[in-house]
Amino acid sequence: KNWKRPITIARHAYGDVYKSVDFRTDEPGECVMTFRGASGAEHTVSVQKVDGPAVWQGAHNKDKSIRSFARACFQYAIDTRQDLWFSTKDTIAKVYDGEFKKIFEEEYEARYKAEFEKLGLTYFYTLIDDAVARVIRSEGGYIWACKNYDGDVMTDMVSTAFGSLAMMTSVLVAPDGTMEFEAAHGTVTRHYYKYLKGEETSTNPMATIFAWSGALKRRGELDGLPELVHFGEKLEEACYDTLNAGVMTKDLVGLVEPGFAATAVTSKEFLNAIAGRLAEKLA
Repeated sequence: KNWKRPITIARHAYGDVYKSVDFRTDEPGECVMTFRGASGAEHTVSVQKVDGPAVWQGAHNKDKSIRSFARACFQYAIDTRQDLWFSTKDTIAKVYDGEFKKIFEEEYEARYKAEFEKLGLTYFYTLIDDAVARVIRSEGGYIWACKNYDGDVMTDMVSTAFGSLAMMTSVLVAPDGTMEFEAAHGTVTRHYYKYLKGEETSTNPMATIFAWSGALKRRGELDGLPELVHFGEKLEEACYDTLNAGVMTKDLVGLVEPGFAATAVTSKEFLNAIAGRLAEKLA
């Protein structure tokens, strides 16, 4: 209940466990990891010696990708006038996570510190477990930069604590500024099967709507179409107005505090209520 402003999670969308390789072994032995450089140099470390069956995993990341992620985070913080937090577990993964920490510090000092100070913004690094505790106690209103897996998990935690996974908007940002807007929650399969049978559902479409509104606004900015930007903004306003009027899907009704009148409606009724308000705003 102490979260009063949005929390933006910046998730590094490359590498780590998502591009790892793994395998299983059935006998005692030793696993070693070797890097062979283009120059012919080799670096080898012993991962572990085991006395029986075991599983193994090798993960990687690239300095170039980490640096691009850091720049995107700092620039987004400047553009949106928000503080930036960054967290890893460099006390355990001293080299791997330590590289993330080092690159973020280099980028901040060399490129963004002056602008942050000019705007009164704060950048700080902390361990992931400390960051979680800080987030829970905070009022929101900042960007929380995370490695790939941390960001995957923490987005679900934050969105659910705000009320519903279906309320989480998501945008993928490429180094060249290209953006892709999506509903990060994926597909609600059992609701879809009910829909195919002709049954009514009360699926929350907010994240999907905001994926479209975000994409339309961005397209309008790129093409110099203020009318398209205006449409996207009014669509979002219509969504907020509908919720504030107490019209919402079942996933939200159960979270409403006493004293606020809320009515659970079907997906179709919810969309129709938004469409009606949007028509009034565009009239």
